[in-house]
Amino acid sequence: MEWCRCCEEGSAGWELAWRPLRRYRRWLAAGPDREERVEVCEGCARWLAGLVVDARGGGGSRLFGQPGANGRHLVFDDQCAACCESPAERAYAVRWASGPAVRGELFLCTACARWLLGLARSGRTVRGMSERYLDGAYGAWPHPRLRGMRTWVRVREAGAAAVLATATETMGLEPCEAPGEADAVLVEATPAGQARALAASLGPAARRMVVLAALGCRADVAGALELGAAGWVTVPATPQQVTAALARLARGQAGGAWDPATLLPVAERPGGDRTWLWMPVPGGDGWELAWLVRRFCRGYDTVTATEGGIAVVPVVPPACIGRVRERLQEAVGGAAAIEVRRSGELPARRFEAAG
Repeated sequence: MEWCRCCEEGSAGWELAWRPLRRYRRWLAAGPDREERVEVCEGCARWLAGLVVDARGGGGSRLFGQPGANGRHLVFDDQCAACCESPAERAYAVRWASGPAVRGELFLCTACARWLLGLARSGRTVRGMSERYLDGAYGAWPHPRLRGMRTWVRVREAGAAAVLATATETMGLEPCEAPGEADAVLVEATPAGQARALAASLGPAARRMVVLAALGCRADVAGALELGAAGWVTVPATPQQVTAALARLARGQAGGAWDPATLLPVAERPGGDRTWLWMPVPGGDGWELAWLVRRFCRGYDTVTATEGGIAVVPVVPPACIGRVRERLQEAVGGAAAIEVRRSGELPARRFEAAG
């Protein structure tokens, strides 16, 4: 008997399949061999479907990091069934099946699809069936002492706003009325260019600005970074990711040179005898891959543009690096093959042809 991959308790009588799509005038399958399948029990299948409905409807019992529609409505077939955004080039068709019978199929953007797939593969912690040290709810891991830091926030996304409210209360941050008076300015990127406009108005004070970015807001993030913003985190965000960004800001670690393809800080390979992860950046998809990596990394892990790809330095013992690689590989899917590297090794030669 197959056990449910999500809860590891029930028998797996349902199958969920994630089929990648790409837009060629219309949405087509990206390849029949790239479908990812997860065996789950009926309870978890219904729970996962309910999370999509809850995300779209903005339910009051949302999970930390859960996407949301934020006032958008599902009108067209090519809108994401969870966040109601309209993906530009890549998306997923997610199918629920019980035996030979297909019970339903949803069109999801890449961000929401990978989030749901991660829960399907490991949902015990989220469902309250187990705990992970340092990865629990806010306060279950050591967070920085930033009491008295003055913050100014302009964030519409409901999940991110809830996270920021929790962080403000728990860490003793002090809200202020004007962005120019704040030690930390947190602003949500928008298609209309809200983050870039604020960075332009702040001038040199933009170095205290952290941008919260959805996958579809690359242009606004790039504009804000060009004008001096300190960095960016993904939307939806977790308390861990937000507080880590604030801690870096307080320590003066933000800013610097940014890679134009991924919008990640440019850095050399880690020094010393460190074990870290590296992945190549596919042509034309650097931002999407970087966004997914940041979305599913912990806040205190370092993510940079290094040696022509993306480097992740997880804060874990060397013996655990393989488990982190497996988790991230599942998060990014077939977008890139993640390698484990050591700082003392010579960089591998890569030969690439364009054309």
